[in-house]
Amino acid sequence: MTNMRDFALRKIVYLVITLMVIIAFNFFLFRVMPGDIASTMIPKGINESVRENITIYFNLDKPLHEQFLLYIEDVFTLDFGISATYRMGVPVNEVIGPKIINTVILVGIGTILAIYLGVALGKAAGWNRGRAKDTFGMSFALVFYSMPTFLFALILLMIFAGTLGWFPERGAVGQLPWDRSVQTEDELGLFNMIISRGYHLFLPIVAFTLEILAEFALITRNSLTDVLTEDYITTARAKGLSNYSVLNDHAMRNAMLPVVTIMAISVGWVLGGTIMVEIVFSYDGLGLLTYDAVLAKDFPVLQVVFLIMAIAVLIANFVADIVYFYLDPRVKV
Repeated sequence: MTNMRDFALRKIVYLVITLMVIIAFNFFLFRVMPGDIASTMIPKGINESVRENITIYFNLDKPLHEQFLLYIEDVFTLDFGISATYRMGVPVNEVIGPKIINTVILVGIGTILAIYLGVALGKAAGWNRGRAKDTFGMSFALVFYSMPTFLFALILLMIFAGTLGWFPERGAVGQLPWDRSVQTEDELGLFNMIISRGYHLFLPIVAFTLEILAEFALITRNSLTDVLTEDYITTARAKGLSNYSVLNDHAMRNAMLPVVTIMAISVGWVLGGTIMVEIVFSYDGLGLLTYDAVLAKDFPVLQVVFLIMAIAVLIANFVADIVYFYLDPRVKV
């Protein structure tokens, strides 16, 4: 328990230091790009008095070091100001809040399904190396691993939403399977809103899950085939242990180590992958917001989005380190 506490505290310290560096980098990122940030953020042809008010509001009239201190204060008070161009005058928190919920639902369900199904597929392929299950499973995984996210999403959209008309073409909520008219959440009610969310989520989740499932399947299969050649597996077989015990109690515990690493590393890729899925399906989440904010050069929104993505990656790596502590005894040394 002491080792665990010391290990966790050390990782928390590293996490905090890294987070502070990222917060600083996030501020300077938009100020070292070519061009004048004030000119980029402020629309052309705007009234001069309005331009001056916008400049003052975003502290663009102050020296860089003062802007940085005010930015740090805003971050720790969760006051991110207003959207510069995407939705002028609307607080960034209000712009991002609903999008985060939609993306967390999509990414959460999709990632859980991808990990579970990907590990199961890799486990079956690795245990049956060289047989039909291995050939079929790895062929399936390689097809989706090599296919661009947007391409598979477009195929699903065109067939099941366009040609067949079974699912909605856009949005995160609003339509029902038996009523294709767009309704607000208040009009839907709680039960119908849950049904509507599932209806809108089905195709994005299928596209998202199959794309990232492939990576987990390939890593699990390759890791398991290596583990099954180790001496302790031979010893376990010599003891007369059942195949179930050899696979689940001995082989998979060590085979999961690279998978845990990929889980943490892939969080950044997952967030990038959901951008493509959300764009294709016009799903009202953080990915689509990022795309729109880039086009509109809405730096206040982009700063918050990048910060959220960085924090998500840091937390995922922290969780992976804790899981590693339990899976690999060498971490305790």
